[in-house]
Amino acid sequence: MDKSKIKNFILILLALVNVFLLAIVISGASEERKAETSRKAALNRVLAEYGITLKSNIVLQDTIPPLLTLARNMDTEHSLISALIGKCTPVDQGGNSFFYSGADGQATFRGTGDFEILLNSGVISTGRSPLDAAKATLKKLNIDYSDAGPIVTNNGDNTTVTLYCSWNQTAIYNARISLVFNSDYLWLISGVRPLDIKSSVQSSENFPDSTTILMNFLETTNKNGYIFSEINELKIEYSMNSAVSGNCTLKPVWCVVTNSGTYSIDDQTGEAEKIDIAS
Repeated sequence: MDKSKIKNFILILLALVNVFLLAIVISGASEERKAETSRKAALNRVLAEYGITLKSNIVLQDTIPPLLTLARNMDTEHSLISALIGKCTPVDQGGNSFFYSGADGQATFRGTGDFEILLNSGVISTGRSPLDAAKATLKKLNIDYSDAGPIVTNNGDNTTVTLYCSWNQTAIYNARISLVFNSDYLWLISGVRPLDIKSSVQSSENFPDSTTILMNFLETTNKNGYIFSEINELKIEYSMNSAVSGNCTLKPVWCVVTNSGTYSIDDQTGEAEKIDIAS
């Protein structure tokens, strides 16, 4: 067999292998869709017995982000705030609280993630959209934010934009930052941010799947007397906790949005509590 025929044979063989692999992928995706449809149908039947409907577009997500421990890094913090208010030196105020003062403003950062920044006039323009200006400012501070639930309120001459922080594209429902603008410029930033660097990661591979979580939630609902008739959204977000100053944990939680409120569900036990969360 000459070289050209061997080459053609190899190309045909590779094409057949690719077709075979594509068929496996398509078949796997089809089986996965069938399994989810079956699970959702079974779940709907159980919920219907309690007078609860599950919105049809809800995806029974089973990929859960890991439990993280974050630590404060003073060099990172100093660098970020300097980018906003100019050259500054941290002043230790005790209790893991540091004060910064620069040509364009001043700031206080704490080991719990709480902070305030007071900017001088004209440093950041309000522009046509305070929301766009707020997002650009958080990017400058290297604070990731979620596109879910930005809140814009007006009070006289001031416009306040509140954004939820995020980590690796997962929203943190209890880490919010408010940015206050007057008609011309941004003058105040305050809230809670996730700390700077990962110090430990705990896998969530063995945590219960979404169907199990919803069944546990149903049991908790009956026990606690929660009343609702519709589940409109199911999502995973982080809850941030700072038991020790200078460290915080990001714990994944399931968030169930119902027609009577939103509930945070422990990702391992299914225990729920009503919360105020991004919608």
